[in-house]
Amino acid sequence: MWFLRVEGTVHPQLRKATIVLASVLLATLLTFPLSSTAIHSRDLLFIAAVIVASRYAGAVAGLWTALLSVLVFDWFFDRTPHVLDFTFAVAYRAVVFGSLSLLVASLEKQRREAIRRLEDANSELRNALSEIKILRGTLPICTYCKQIRTDTGTWIQMEKYIHEHSEADFTHGVCPDCLREHYPDIYEKKYGPLKPT
Repeated sequence: MWFLRVEGTVHPQLRKATIVLASVLLATLLTFPLSSTAIHSRDLLFIAAVIVASRYAGAVAGLWTALLSVLVFDWFFDRTPHVLDFTFAVAYRAVVFGSLSLLVASLEKQRREAIRRLEDANSELRNALSEIKILRGTLPICTYCKQIRTDTGTWIQMEKYIHEHSEADFTHGVCPDCLREHYPDIYEKKYGPLKPT
């Protein structure tokens, strides 16, 4: 069956045609026992066939299923069986089935698009969560040198600890108070003469 496969998969057009024919055939076979008892709802299974084909094979397949369903229903289950009579009822049924097919195909397209957007949003959220690092709890810090005690009991610089446990980086500078205390000459150039304390 080499003609049924394209690169190891079933040819998409053959798959759609199989769905169309199988859904109409199943609707026909299930309608025969119901046709004598449920006169007013004989076409429900054909509506189901149109919905199935539109959902799983697309709008065009749904329209083909609608057309085939109308013809099969007219041939087997209409007032005069085994005669194709194109009356207003047949045309009306064709329009209803075709509209239903387009509606279902449109809803299915919207559903798939919504699922795709949801999967994209979930993927972005997972990526964002994997990048987030949060420091929580109490950090034991030395009062004098400001090193932090780790879980293993070792002491490391605060900058290194925070960098390893968060996404923060450091850049160093000197505040005006420390500049005045440690570098008074630079302080005077930047801020003016020192004021007595």
